[in-house]
Parts: sequence; structure tokens; C-alpha cells
Amino acid sequence: MATNEHSHLLTNSLSGLCESGQMIVKPYGPAVTLAMTLNYVIGTGCFGLPHAFMEAGIGLSLILMIAGVVGSLITMNYTLESLARAEGVCEATSTGVPCHQITYRKFEFATIAEMFVGRLGKAAVQLVMGLYCIGSLWSYASVFSSSTASLFFTYALGDTCNVYGDSPTSGCLDSYYMFMAIFSTIVLYMVLMDISDQALVQKFLSAYRIVAFALMLVTMTIKVVTDGSEVAASRYAAIGLVNWKNFGKGFGPTLLALNCQYNMPDALQPLNPKSQARFVAFAALLIAGTCYLLVGFLGAISFDTINPLATLMWSSYTGCGNGWETCEYSNPMGTIVQVVILLFPVVNVVSAYPMVGVTVGDNMLMSFPSHLTARFGENLTRSFCRLLVSAPPILFAILFKRLDFIFTVAGLFGFLLGWTIPSWFQVIGSRYCQDVWRFPGAAITEFTQSVVSSIPFASGFLALTFVITAVAIATINA
Repeated sequence: MATNEHSHLLTNSLSGLCESGQMIVKPYGPAVTLAMTLNYVIGTGCFGLPHAFMEAGIGLSLILMIAGVVGSLITMNYTLESLARAEGVCEATSTGVPCHQITYRKFEFATIAEMFVGRLGKAAVQLVMGLYCIGSLWSYASVFSSSTASLFFTYALGDTCNVYGDSPTSGCLDSYYMFMAIFSTIVLYMVLMDISDQALVQKFLSAYRIVAFALMLVTMTIKVVTDGSEVAASRYAAIGLVNWKNFGKGFGPTLLALNCQYNMPDALQPLNPKSQARFVAFAALLIAGTCYLLVGFLGAISFDTINPLATLMWSSYTGCGNGWETCEYSNPMGTIVQVVILLFPVVNVVSAYPMVGVTVGDNMLMSFPSHLTARFGENLTRSFCRLLVSAPPILFAILFKRLDFIFTVAGLFGFLLGWTIPSWFQVIGSRYCQDVWRFPGAAITEFTQSVVSSIPFASGFLALTFVITAVAIATINA
């Protein structure tokens, strides 16, 4: 009798949420899914890492990065468990027995929050996601326009353009605005496409990322070796091991760089087979985390001054000497390397911007008035929501261009979205299942780990995220 009663309650409250996640998708394998996930992970945050290392100190930044990788793996597992648990709850509305597994049904973060907490939980998740979206897309737009303006001045006008400098020229700013218009045309068109429809483009862009990362690491290594140990040691000494007063400035970019948990419902929905979900997610985090550690550390000891957008350091790359010395001859290979790296942020944000817009826009669709959705149709309303979250950050990037501050603020909201919310889902989802089905194993999924997945551990981890966030906020303006 109790089981039937619980099933009835679940059917009444959750059937609409379960039905909203059912979509027709084009399945693809683990390789493409890994490429898509890497495109989510490798956003603009990686370009701010050398500057973050310089501000917070090399030792503190390395600790933050390593802790960030470990914490991201834990919360990624929580995310996978929550997605499986949401499916189990939906299936149990008809069978009465929870079978927690990931299927082709998609559950956005806002859906999971409403499922286990209600409308208040959904509103909280959507608020954090919306603020993070604004910060991330804001940085994407600024990075694209500043990079393309720099390329235009370098190769078309034989001059330099750094919009993040103290006094950029009017021509430099005009180029920034012109390329912003081009960027908006491209990404606002792509944001209207579903993620699975972008698979071929995203696979190419992922390969480009790997090549560009490799070139950055190789050229910085050559520069450090050529400059010599004494020069590297002097740069290390100038930066210092730990600068606690700039904890917030190092915390934001290091955590923003690894944030992709909220994208996993979109990334994993087309995956076939689903048994590879954890392998794909963990592999993407480990690959990205390793690259980030190397980029941040090498970037900090390779240059005397560091641009908030690290790739702009290659605007003077020649390929001669240590890589940044004047050439006495033409060096086409140096030019090719320079262009590939300078285009890295451009390629990066063109692929990441629409994916973020799709994820957050689809979450916003849940809160859109149902009578308007019925009147205009779900497809048109979904497109409107995606544009509503994707267009304003472009306007913000036109008005405000301080990239280091944008990275820091976006990183804080990214931390809440990538660490705090998955930990919260782990606690409330596990308790929900145990309360409804009334046996200890009701919350177990194929991703469950004996200690890490337990409610006491997840609760402690959740509390830790609030403490870290408070410390980071207190030191942002230090």
C-alpha cells in the first residue's frame, strides 16, 4: 500500500518534468562525446591562468588547480549520479521500483532541482546558472573581439592592438566593435541549433584545441630553456610562492577553467553506449586539468609581464631565438605558429558560446509562462530563451572590457554551479530516494562510490564549498 501511495505521489508531481526531457537525438560514440565535452571544459578560463598564477603566486595557484581537478572529479561523479537518479525517479512513477541509470532522456540542472526540492530549488539553480552564463558569455565575446582585432592590426595594418591596455587607440577600439558585430552574427545563428547538430563542427574545433595547446606548451618550454634557469628563477621570485591577499583573483580563473558539470546533460544525452559516461567525463577533466597546470605554470615563468588574455603574448612571436627575438630572415613556420595560437581563443569561443547558450536557454525554458509556450509553440519559445541569454553578454562586452575582473566574477558563479550545486543534488537526491522507497539502497546508481557518494561526505563537501566561496569573495578586491 505504501509503495502504491508513493508511486501515485511521484506520478502527479513529476510526470510533466519527465515528459519534458524526452527528445529525439542523433546518437554518437565516446570519441565524439569526449570532443564535445572537451569543448565545454576548455573555455576562456584557460587563457586567464598565467595571469592568475602571477597574481596569486605560483604555489597557491598550483594548489588551487590540483584541488580543482580533484574536486571537479568528485562533483562530476555527483552530477552523473544525479542524472541517473532523476531517470530512476521518472521510471519509478510507472513501475514503483527505482532503476537509476542514464538514458537518452535529458534532465537539465533546473529539472533535477525542481524534482527533488520544488520550485524554490529550481529558481535558485536558474539564478546561479543565469549569472554564470552572463559572466562566461561576456568573457567569450570580449576574447573573440580582442583577439581578432589584434590579428587584424598585426597582419593587415602592420601595427598592434591591445584593447586591454591602458590607452588603446580609437582605431583599435573600432576594430574591436566591428569584430564584435561579426561574432554576434555567427554565434547567435549557432545558438539556435541543437547540440547534436553541431557534432561535426565541434569535433574539428576540439582537434584544433589540442594542436593549439601543444604549440603553446612547446613554445613556452623552448623560451624557458633558452632564457636559462637564472631568468626563470628571477621571474619565479618576483611572482612569489603564495599571495594570500589575491586568493580571490587566483581562485576564480582556476575554478572557471574546469567548470562543465552543468553541461553534462547536453553532452551525454547523445552518447552511445551510456556505460562510457564516466570514462568520457573523467577523461575530459583530466586532459584539461593537465594542460591547464602546464599552461599556468609555464606562462607565469616564461614572461616578465603577462596579459590577462595569455594568447596575446604570442602577438610578438617570431620563432627565432627563444621564440620572441627579432628574426634576421623570413620565418614562415614562426608565422604559422603565431597565427594558430592567436586564433585559439577565436576558435574556442565560437564553439563554446553557442553550447553554453543552448544549455542555459533550455533551462530558462522551464520557467517560461506555459500559456505563452502553448501560444507560440515550444520550438519558437526555446529559440527565444536561447537568444535571451545569449544576446545581452555581447552588449556587456561592448561596454565593459576588463577581462581579469570578468574571469574572477564568472569563476565564483562557476564554482557554485560546478561544485556547490552538484554536491547539493547528491545530498537532496539521495535523501529523497531513501525517504520515498524507505530502504538504504534506494539511491544507489552505477556511479555510486562507497565513501564519496555517502550523504555525510557530500554534506561536508557542500559545507566546504560555502566556506571557500566566502573566502574568495572576501579577497576579490584585496
